[in-house]
Amino acid sequence: MTEDFNDADSIMANLEAQMAMTKLEGRGTYATGIAILSGQIMQSALAYGVPYALAEEMATDFWKAEMLADTIAALVRDVDEETE
Repeated sequence: MTEDFNDADSIMANLEAQMAMTKLEGRGTYATGIAILSGQIMQSALAYGVPYALAEEMATDFWKAEMLADTIAALVRDVDEETE
């Protein structure tokens, strides 16, 4: 009987690890997309004559806002999953 529980625990731990890795990969893909968009914001701003420091600040603000929103959304999802 104990072996069955150990096997079940092992299976569950493996599934949890796989799910965590999938979530992390998804966040990495999201972060990469945000980085690309941040670069595009900076390039576009510079192309329209926005001063470099302001264009950099615009891109940085976008990056921070999106990554913070993603982090908060992930935390809310985790809390929701724990309470269900």
